[in-house]
Parts: sequence; structure tokens; C-alpha cells
Amino acid sequence: MSIARLSAADLNLLPVFQVLLEERNVTRAAGRLNLTQPAISRNLARLRQLFNDPLFTRTPKGLSPTPRAEALASKLYHSLQELSLLIEPPLFIPSQAQNTFRLATTDYGTQVLLPAVISRLRREAPQVDLEIIPWQENLLHQLDQESIDLAICTVTDAPAAVHGRGVGDDKFVCVVSAANPLSESGIDLQAYARQPHALITMGGARKGAIDYLLEEQGLARRIALRVPHFVAALSLVAQSDLILTIPFGLAQSCAQHYQLKILPFPMEQSGFTYSIVWHERYMKDAAHIWLRQLVFEELTQTLHKLKTDFTA
Repeated sequence: MSIARLSAADLNLLPVFQVLLEERNVTRAAGRLNLTQPAISRNLARLRQLFNDPLFTRTPKGLSPTPRAEALASKLYHSLQELSLLIEPPLFIPSQAQNTFRLATTDYGTQVLLPAVISRLRREAPQVDLEIIPWQENLLHQLDQESIDLAICTVTDAPAAVHGRGVGDDKFVCVVSAANPLSESGIDLQAYARQPHALITMGGARKGAIDYLLEEQGLARRIALRVPHFVAALSLVAQSDLILTIPFGLAQSCAQHYQLKILPFPMEQSGFTYSIVWHERYMKDAAHIWLRQLVFEELTQTLHKLKTDFTA
């Protein structure tokens, strides 16, 4: 059948045909389909016209399919099953899934936020693979082109096609080498601005959020080191006199390993929110819904624990 002829056919008749084949009785078919008997009879008349065949003959025991109807029965059943699967979203069973998901985040997100996610993935969906994509500042605007399932980031200006869900808050703190005199004396805002700083840059930016906060106070700082990775920055600061300003979650997780001292950030700050974001094309995807719910639950727990440690 051509597409033009198919589009002209009333495909709503096919489920009626299937029920008639199963019930071989107009009354029972009407009951199953919640239709009247006259409506079933009218549909049967139209089916006969569509297939150019009587399809059923009446017998004392009910309807008896013609050879044409019997030949159509198997094909009709499987066709309706396939159409049903086409329309209904497929079930996603984590323990049987073999998906590969691509998640974008920083090395901080990978080291501090993802361990609980990975652990749960291994328990619930051992055949699911996860690929970590390095986060870049412009990646948020390229989610529709990069085939990335999910990103963990802070969001300030999301495109219209990008959806998100907040998972927790964090604040900035300072870290310095244990040998740095500031580790004992502490630091105020004026001294903070005078010190040499390290800045983590993930896209070549010349300034960070801290620089804009300082500008509001009429201050500026000297960036003596720019480095694109959180973990590398921690290692370098541990061996220098530089100050590094980072999220508390990262400092709390890594300061002891690198023998760094955590200092309060010396000005009022509103903090920031971590979010998981995804492109709208994944909004109704069953596998993606499962993934982002899992990531949401694990990240909220991790960040809540970090926040509790921060306020303790």
C-alpha cells in the first residue's frame, strides 16, 4: 500500500478487526471496546470495504473468519504490537540496560561529586557505561550539538532548549600552603587583594567570579598563575605562596591530601548553586529520566554532607 493510500485509510478500524478475530462475537467485541453493537457492525462493514472481503461469516457459534481474514490475522497482531511499542515509551530496566551515557563536568565534579554516582551505577546498572566529558565554559550552549546527556555545572545564562535542576549550594573559601604565613595569621580583604593568586580557568577566561566581587569593592588582585584544572591548581598551590579560591566542597575533600590550610573567604558572598542540566530532546526519554534522577539523588546527598561539614 502506498503512503497516500495508507493515509486515506482509517487505521482505527484495525483494533476492531483484531478484537473481532479474538472474540468471534459482535456483542463481546463491543463490550471489550466499550462500543455499541451497531457501532461494531458499522466498523465491520467498513473493514469489509477496506479489505474487499467479507472477512467473517455468521454461524450458529458466532463469527467465522474467511480465508482472507485468517491470512491477515498473524500479520495484524504483530503489526499492532509494533505500533503499540512505537507509540508507547519503552520500559527502561536498569539491571538489563546497556546504555552509554556522556556526562560533562570538571575534574572537581569528577573527583568530589561523582564517586557516589559511580558506585550506585555499578550496583543498579552494571552494564551501563559512563563517559566523562571535560567541562568548558561554552559547553552549555553546545549541548544540542555535542551529544552530551547530562552536565553538572553552575548555571547563569542557560539557552532556552536547556533544562536544569538544582542539586545543592556551595561557597568559596581560600586555600594556602601549610607553610604559608597566612595559614596561621588569617587574612582580611585588603591583604587578600594584595596577595598573588592562582586562578582556575576552564576556557581561557582572564577573570573569575572573585574578580568581579573585588571590583564591586574597588579592588583588584594579581593573578600570578592560571591553570585549567582544579586538581593541578591544588598541587601547585601546595608548593608555592599563592592563594587559591575554590568551592568549599573541593577544599574539604582535598586539603588534607595536599597539606593545604582552608581559610574563610574574606567578604560577604551569596554562594552559588550546582545544577544538572540537559537538552530538551532528552526530556521524555525513559533511560535519561532514570539517569538524571539517580544523579540528582546522589549529588544532593553529597552536597548536603559537605554543607553540613561547612557549617559544623
